[in-house]
Amino acid sequence: MSKSEWIWVAIRLFGIYLLVLAFISIPDAIGNIYALVYMLDTTGNSSDSASMVNSLRKSAKAAGSKATAQLVIFLVAAYYFLRHGKAIHKLANHEKNN
Repeated sequence: MSKSEWIWVAIRLFGIYLLVLAFISIPDAIGNIYALVYMLDTTGNSSDSASMVNSLRKSAKAAGSKATAQLVIFLVAAYYFLRHGKAIHKLANHEKNN
């Protein structure tokens, strides 16, 4: 195999790696969004439980946002590396002439 073909293999392998990371972040995204929806229905009777529910809501919202953002970013990047990747290939295949 030539250098150019090895570069394509590396690009595709990195795309598969990003796709695996996207699949790994799916349960986190679903779980945190479910927890947020569940906690939106929950109200505390006392001020202590209300502040605890409020902090749990904030935590679930932050974790859900992070997991969803990771999922989207990894999916978009994996799609690029698996289906296109021409710019990366050109950059990696470029040799300087001294």
